[in-house]
Amino acid sequence: MLNLKKVSINLAGFLAVTLCALCVRAQEDPLGIQIRNRVLAGVEKPALILIANLPLQDISVKITRQDGRVQKFTKKLIKMSHQQEVIINHPANGDHADYKAEIRYKGLKEPIMIEFDVVSVRPMKLNITKETVDLSQGQITFTTDSPVVKVDLLVLGENGSRIADISKEFKEAVAPGGQIEVSFTPTGDSITLVRLTAHDPYGFYNGIEMSPFFIEIPHEEITFEFGKADILDEEQPKLARTLERVHEALAKFGNEFQARLYVAGYTDTVGSRESNQELSDKRANAIAKWFKANGAKVKICAQGFGEDSLAVLTPDETPEPRNRRTLHVLANQPPPVGRLFPRSNWKCH
Repeated sequence: MLNLKKVSINLAGFLAVTLCALCVRAQEDPLGIQIRNRVLAGVEKPALILIANLPLQDISVKITRQDGRVQKFTKKLIKMSHQQEVIINHPANGDHADYKAEIRYKGLKEPIMIEFDVVSVRPMKLNITKETVDLSQGQITFTTDSPVVKVDLLVLGENGSRIADISKEFKEAVAPGGQIEVSFTPTGDSITLVRLTAHDPYGFYNGIEMSPFFIEIPHEEITFEFGKADILDEEQPKLARTLERVHEALAKFGNEFQARLYVAGYTDTVGSRESNQELSDKRANAIAKWFKANGAKVKICAQGFGEDSLAVLTPDETPEPRNRRTLHVLANQPPPVGRLFPRSNWKCH
């Protein structure tokens, strides 16, 4: 089953300033200052944070924005080891502005002057759909509602192996709504996790995690004439019922990302290995073509494996109905190569 998780990894920034207001030893600095100057709009507000290392009296703060607007704050006393937040009146919809702060308190000969900027942005939203993700081809396309300067893509395989670890930077920020494409080279290994992270110009980022799904579709075996791959009329209702199950599974599990139906064909050991391979390939593709011609809502890939993956081990030239079979798998990446799927030469319709 596919799991889509939007990861809350937006980053808020702090500018920390240590000031020796009276030019004494660091451990005796009366005032420490932090500036919360990277914030998410609607989540938190920018602020000057005054930290009293000694008792401070008659504190006054004057903050001037680049457009000339001024705000003032006063307090009679900040006790030792206490701190005071001075909220900066930054416009809720204002992305960026420069500020100057003038800080005074009793006993300070010269005011403390600080220059800083403030960035307030909305939490980034990533828009990604099943039409824009094709893990089998290693292609992901998405948009955001924020400018983007960098994209990170991590693709993990089994046992935590790294199939791809990509960082893509843009010389100019991609504007909100602009399509962003990132790709990786599939290795044929099974993908266990895809993590996509987009960064804006101000140090904020957000991401999405995707996990592949792999669903075997229950079906009734099709009876073919000996040595042939034609779908008989009396067998078509079986395929129609299988296609209904495919669409049910697609609606349940495949709505978020692009899936494909993989049809695999197998034979017993009667006949030569070469003829069995050819026959299984023709039959698997005949089923795939029938699905496509009869309204399949998903791309279909087929491949025959002949007698190379027996369900029941038998000597050569042994008729065994359990080996004459097909598998129908709905997945958002090719089935991993292994005993059940010895090769990855899928032909897609």
